[in-house]
Amino acid sequence: MKPDTKWSLFVFMVAMAIVSCKKEDVCEICNEHNKWPVANAGKDTIIVLPTDRIMLDGSASNDPDGSITNYKWSAIASFLSGSVPVIQDTITKQTEVGNLRWGIYRFELKVTDNKGAHSFDTVTVQVEDRVYPPHPVGFYPWAYSGFSWNPTATGLMVVGPVPDWQFADFPESNDRSKWKVQIVQQATNTAIFLPYVKYNNIVTTSLSIFYSIWDLVVISQGDNPVGSVYVFANPTLTSCIDFTKMVDIIIYVKF
Repeated sequence: MKPDTKWSLFVFMVAMAIVSCKKEDVCEICNEHNKWPVANAGKDTIIVLPTDRIMLDGSASNDPDGSITNYKWSAIASFLSGSVPVIQDTITKQTEVGNLRWGIYRFELKVTDNKGAHSFDTVTVQVEDRVYPPHPVGFYPWAYSGFSWNPTATGLMVVGPVPDWQFADFPESNDRSKWKVQIVQQATNTAIFLPYVKYNNIVTTSLSIFYSIWDLVVISQGDNPVGSVYVFANPTLTSCIDFTKMVDIIIYVKF
């Protein structure tokens, strides 16, 4: 994790994200004569500054046995950014939201049908400071540039450590992780998401390129040790990396 203040912020944001991502159908008067409307807040989106506004679109919402009579947009969560988003018109199916700065915003759409039943959906808008390689919405990037490859005593090549971030040496599998690690070759701008290998297994793994947690230290008694992110590659198995060229490393953290 980053230093203590940012770790505390990260834990709070993840908890908020779990709450804010809840989708709900509510039908206080539903019976066999009325079905729930279906709210659709649109597709999660990444935009890049200086673009600081986007259209929210709930036009794909529908009611299977009637009509939608009311739309209601609200900003329910923001992460990393201190700005307050401004929704131009909160009661139309399509509306513009502005005053966005870098960070992640979540907006909720509530739709109500002609018999009073209502449902909710959320959409994520992620605002980034520049164009990054393709990555999932909800994972925010921190980029570090100018790493050079160095040989290890075991025959592997290594870059790192990534500054600021420290993690425990037991991250979840890469496809379920709260973070992702990506390496970008500066010469070709080729980006690769990396699998994780526990440091004790880096010499025996059959993977050609991966990240691991190294330089483990115990911050507080009773806590699990934490360490820095390093990227390793086996030059005998890796043909896609030019080890004479510099690379960037991007840490994506889920919010």
